[in-house]
Amino acid sequence: MGADFIREQSGQPWRKRWNNGVDRLKEPGLFDVQFGAQQRTITADIDPGMSVQAGDELVVQCGSGNAMVCRGQSRIGVVNGLPSDMHTSITECGGVALGIVERVSLFGNSAELRLQ
Repeated sequence: MGADFIREQSGQPWRKRWNNGVDRLKEPGLFDVQFGAQQRTITADIDPGMSVQAGDELVVQCGSGNAMVCRGQSRIGVVNGLPSDMHTSITECGGVALGIVERVSLFGNSAELRLQ
């Protein structure tokens, strides 16, 4: 009895309403999102006495197992434990990459760098 009442009061047949729902299911949703290129973010330890701000452009230079962070010609920090895939991609680009400061820690002793 309840289903008949709903069908009578809605003004359109149940099948037509369901078809509109099927069309909505064909649209992209939360789980259909395809992510693009992997974002490469690393955490650098800033040397005492040095400071960085969000948006600063820094040079990341690969060494053996870690990377040095420089502003111009002077070293301002280091990245310890650089992941191997990032290390190989930086060395393939000549051993140097551009890092843009995304966030600085509360005490200013570490910063998150987004590699370009």
